[in-house]
Amino acid sequence: MLKKEIYSNINNNKIITFIGMMGTGKSKFGRLIAKRYNFNFYDIDLLIEKKFNNTIFTLFQENGENFFRKVEESIIKELVFNISQSNQNSVISLGGGGFDNKNTRTLLLKKSHVIWLNTPVETLIDRVGDGSKRPMIRGNVKKSISELLKKRIKFYSLCHDQLNTNKLNQNQIIEQISRIISNQNLSVEK
Repeated sequence: MLKKEIYSNINNNKIITFIGMMGTGKSKFGRLIAKRYNFNFYDIDLLIEKKFNNTIFTLFQENGENFFRKVEESIIKELVFNISQSNQNSVISLGGGGFDNKNTRTLLLKKSHVIWLNTPVETLIDRVGDGSKRPMIRGNVKKSISELLKKRIKFYSLCHDQLNTNKLNQNQIIEQISRIISNQNLSVEK
């Protein structure tokens, strides 16, 4: 368990975290929202790839999921600590399975505002394609995504806010996220 005093957010920074399945647009909308509000943007998968100078897919293949999840948890914990100690408002995009980890989930629910981008399986299948670059896709793409969502939905549903992206275009999604930010007093004066 995290020590409360170590992770106190001394500057009352705003941290918004996007969670959801692969292909929901967490990175895309994270970047767009960060730009709109002049927040810093952090993509956890990109931070891991940079640290190891390797792709997520290769890290999974060479080291396994357990190794990857431990690294992921460590990077998230360090990032949230650094953001909390600084004077920066930030948006974090989590990998699809990052919220499965209880320690990560507890930390992010406490220190950030977690928004689940919920997208129908059929749309995810279209976006993911054959899944060849996705380490959690094995065999049939639809079956893999459906099984992953079934496993993860209990964790995703613990979020602060859920945005069903079905039938929304990019501008509508950005506006819906902006409403959540405004309603939760997460924005800052420009």
